[in-house]
Amino acid sequence: MNSFIQRLLIFIFPFFPFWAWLLSFLTEKSFELFCTLLFLPFSIYFLVNQKKALPTYLIFFILFTVFHISSAFINNATPANVNWIYFILSDVNVLACILLVILENTEFEGIFIKRLNKYIFCIAIVSLICSLIQVKDPAFFFRISGDPEWGLGYIEESRNYSIYSWINYHSLGISFPILISILLSQYIIDAKSNYKLITVLIIGFIVCFLSRYRFAIISALIVSSQLMFIKFRNKLSLFTIAIVSIVAIAYVAEMAGFEIEDVVNNRILEKGSDMGSAKARILSYDVFLLKFPENPLLGVGPATRQDVVDLLGGETPIIHIGYLSYLYYYGVFGISLLLISLFLLLKRAWLVGRLTTFWGSFFGLISFCLANVSFVYFNFSEMGIILSVIYLRYYNCKTSLPMERKHQCI
Repeated sequence: MNSFIQRLLIFIFPFFPFWAWLLSFLTEKSFELFCTLLFLPFSIYFLVNQKKALPTYLIFFILFTVFHISSAFINNATPANVNWIYFILSDVNVLACILLVILENTEFEGIFIKRLNKYIFCIAIVSLICSLIQVKDPAFFFRISGDPEWGLGYIEESRNYSIYSWINYHSLGISFPILISILLSQYIIDAKSNYKLITVLIIGFIVCFLSRYRFAIISALIVSSQLMFIKFRNKLSLFTIAIVSIVAIAYVAEMAGFEIEDVVNNRILEKGSDMGSAKARILSYDVFLLKFPENPLLGVGPATRQDVVDLLGGETPIIHIGYLSYLYYYGVFGISLLLISLFLLLKRAWLVGRLTTFWGSFFGLISFCLANVSFVYFNFSEMGIILSVIYLRYYNCKTSLPMERKHQCI
């Protein structure tokens, strides 16, 4: 069972965007739903045959998911014309619970991690190639899902999603920086992989910059900051090579017609605009202060009510700050379950970093936390989060963490 689970995970998760793309030719159902149905029996098996306690972070996340589903039904916040079974199976929190239960009951082997490193590196290369093609053709390998006007609007803005729009429009800013963070950490540990470390660092900055997303660029800076933890001699040489390489690439990009200054001024700094992005977040904050006191303890359920949509002006029908949005949805009680789970997961990642020098998951999760200041996407089933937990599980079982190995390693 253990070997089969490892083969299944390595077959699916490094290549998640491509499986989502292939499935789109067969059905309109999401690949996440397919994964829920595929992994649910394994999760049930592990829960029934549980020989050790689940890690505390996962217990809190399961409690949050139960609260989330219950709140949706109690507050009539489920989508119209969707039966309750489909709603539950399609929920990304349910998928995250299923996957995390499986991960926490799997003993990952060193050869599995080495193969995973190679696959993630290949995906980073493919992400770069796709991003470069999309500079000239923004519609290349782009999925227009949900609201077509929304997706087409992104194309008109020349936003660049690389291979990740087939998962979600936010996935590039969440999963890709985590992949880069994992690779950087692995290559820092392997002193012979400096050339790969430089390559990955450059790829990370290029893909995130080409995306034209502020939070993706910030996430790239966050995950690359783990280089500060390596020895000074290596640090200086790596930064020097990286800066020279990025300047050279910027020059080539300008020669190829990609207007870097335009991206910095119009997308990042919002010069010459009405500061729409900043205004949307300020308005979200004002609306939150007005509406949150009406249901502070348990929230209103996972849907934005019409009165809030009207106050937001209808353009962005959601409180556009993740933490405030979840406070509005789930109240103090619900979001406390989620934040405790996230804190405990970060604590484990910090302990792993301290004891093994693998900081990839910690910095990746930090970028996830900070990204939700800019938008609303607490999706623990994202491929980046799942891969991050896989590495944490591997390093956690490889060393002796206080109170962790006894409960979480076989």
